[in-house]
Order: sequence, then structure tokens, then C-alpha cells
Amino acid sequence: MKNLLLLISILAFSGISLGESMMNQKSMEHIARGMAQSAKGENGFVEFSYNNVTLYLISDVEHDRMRIIAPIADYNKLTRQHLDATLESNFHKALDARYATSKGVLYSAYMHRLSELSESQLISAVEQVANLALTFGGEYSSGTLVYGGSE
Repeated sequence: MKNLLLLISILAFSGISLGESMMNQKSMEHIARGMAQSAKGENGFVEFSYNNVTLYLISDVEHDRMRIIAPIADYNKLTRQHLDATLESNFHKALDARYATSKGVLYSAYMHRLSELSESQLISAVEQVANLALTFGGEYSSGTLVYGGSE
């Protein structure tokens, strides 16, 4: 009985779920395609549409990393109000997805270790990245959860 309680405690504190298996590239791409309105690509790069947002699923098996990104706007054309709102959103309104920038583009982005990603996390990530892109310029939110207030 003590060993069973110890095992349950270890699983609970380590974040390992008994109900979901860990992810691999093929499974991840299959799940994303199942959520997509359309999709193309494979083996580490899948472009797909979800909720009328173009997303890119990029993975690197060797480094055990994945990311989902959605381009939103030309970073250099953003106003100070847009920039401040994205940073504030990253603190209060974005759950696991975040606003990010690279090479002059503002993105909605989610990054995670591939092997530790669960199916429910992946589904949530796709939804959050799409929501951040869709709510840019308005609510700047990845979903319904909000931490604290605007101050």
C-alpha cells in the first residue's frame, strides 16, 4: 500500500498523466491535421488552418522541441499601444501561448518540449495560438482565463 501511495505521489508531482501518453512528431502532426480546416507538409513542418487562422507546427525531434506559430502583423508597423497591449496580454490574458516577434513579424506562439506534450495540451495550444491571433487589436486574449487585472 505504501508503494502504491508513493507511486501516485511521484506521478502527481512529476506532471505525468496516467490517462495520456507522451507525444511524438507523427502523433502531433496527426492531431493537428485532425483539427485543421486544411493542412499541408510533414516531418517537422505542417502549415494548417484552424478557425480561419494560418498556423505553422514546427518540430525538431533531435532537440525534443515543438512550436506552433501564427503570423499576425508587420512588427515595424505596430503602434506603441499595440506593443504595450501585447506585453500586458502576455502577463494577464495569454495562458500558455504568447505574443512574440522574429525577423520583423509579430506572432502568436506556443513552445514546448515535444516528448512531454500531451494531446490535451496540443489541442489547447492550437486553440490558444489561434485565439491570440484573432483577438489581436481587441481583447488580446488566448481564451477565457485572465490572471489579475489590467494594472
